Amino acid sequence: MSLRNLDNFNRKLVIAGFLLFLILSNENLSAQEDWYLNSSLQYSKGNYFFNPNSKYLAINSGLRYQSENFGISVAVPFSSNNNGDSAVVDAANQMQGNMNWGLGDIYTYIDYKIYSDIYNDIDIYLNAQIKIPTAASHLNIGTGEFDFGGSLSVRKTFDSYLAVVDLGYLNIGDPDGIVYKNPFTYGIGIGKFFNYGEYSLLLYYYGFTKIADDYDAPKQISVGANYKANDNLILSAIVSAGIGNLTPEFTLSGGIRIKL
Repeated sequence: MSLRNLDNFNRKLVIAGFLLFLILSNENLSAQEDWYLNSSLQYSKGNYFFNPNSKYLAINSGLRYQSENFGISVAVPFSSNNNGDSAVVDAANQMQGNMNWGLGDIYTYIDYKIYSDIYNDIDIYLNAQIKIPTAASHLNIGTGEFDFGGSLSVRKTFDSYLAVVDLGYLNIGDPDGIVYKNPFTYGIGIGKFFNYGEYSLLLYYYGFTKIADDYDAPKQISVGANYKANDNLILSAIVSAGIGNLTPEFTLSGGIRIKL
């Protein structure tokens, strides 16, 4: 099995965590039908036993349509990756004075509220996702195949707190000569709102079951903060730590969400 292709799941973990923070942001926004522009800067670093000194930088931009019960997001990343070949590659990039950039895989996410209990403050969402294999081949960060999956999310608010549980399944496209195990996905998080929703914090744990027998199942824990600057603007910051040898040691993300 080509171990480089496993690195693609690092991106999935980080993106999944960032989307959850956008869901938390929805609690700060009205249910009125609107379009939003999302943009974020993400940096990941890790020392994998098969991919030493791996570094990844991405600028993610996208649109989101949000109504009371339905949302759809499209995320387009522009990425730079040292391919983890060695410190020599990293030094060469620095000597060139520029970054090796290219288009990453495009992600589309859909969420639909299928149940709402206003008396107990419980909402249940059905989610779907698809990855379009648009990543530039020279970046070596994608499998070159479509992925798709779905999940069920339960959210409960109580006073100024929010609890989230997510369970799902991912079908991974298999490149030539490689067969992945299609994993179950899971996540659990708790959030806290401050000053009537102007600020919010979220602790979130997310992972997959194994995608290859000989390697750890990818897992990640994240801590993030949102700041509602005004009715049209929300700022986010996220710090994530990987667990196991298939996830980055750490990831730093900063994002902005603008109501159009």
